Order: sequence, then C-alpha cells, then structure tokens
Amino acid sequence: MKRLSSIVAILLLSGCSTTSSVEKQQPVEEPVAAESAAETSEANAPISLTVITTPADARVRIMNIAPVYKAAIELDAGKYDVEVSKKGYDTYRKWISVDKKTILTIQLTKKEESQAAQ
Repeated sequence: MKRLSSIVAILLLSGCSTTSSVEKQQPVEEPVAAESAAETSEANAPISLTVITTPADARVRIMNIAPVYKAAIELDAGKYDVEVSKKGYDTYRKWISVDKKTILTIQLTKKEESQAAQ
C-alpha cells in the first residue's frame, strides 16, 4: 500500500512539474471601412423638408401634395410648390427641389400700409 501511494504521489508530482508551451495567437484584425459616420448617417437620412419662418407663426403649405405640412415632413425626392403666408405680410410662393434633408428659411416682409388696408 505504501508503495502504491508513493507511485501515485510521484506521478502526480511529475505531472505538475511538466510545463507545456502554448503559443498565443494574435487576433486577426478585419479591415475597417473607410466610410465616415457622417456620410453614413446622411446617406440613410430620410428626405425631409423643414421650413423656418419669420414671423414664427406664419402658415406653411405644400401646394402640390395632400398631406398637411409639419416640420421635418418626409417627402419623396422631387419638386414642391411651397407657400408661406400670414395676414399683413407678402406671401412667399416658390417651387423647391428636395432630394435630401432640406431646411428652408423664409422671412416674410410686411405689406405697406396702403396694401394692408385692401
């Protein structure tokens, strides 16, 4: 029994003292696309139109579509007949080409006294 215990102890100790060399492999780096985040978000951004007006409470309408205008309205690429109006101000009306996210700033001019009375 003593002999068997000695053999087991020797085997255990010899197994512990042996070292094996394991080579560490370097992680493989995959190529990164050179496209910037700004280009990606712009390409994926929906086509939309926002009209900022002065005075701020002016009415904005897109005359050649049925949906009512709201800020950042999503549209198909194309031309749109935009009208901005307010009582006492000259009306702005113009065809606008929209093919990406578009922000249009319109400042209405006050009508002259003689025109406002009419």
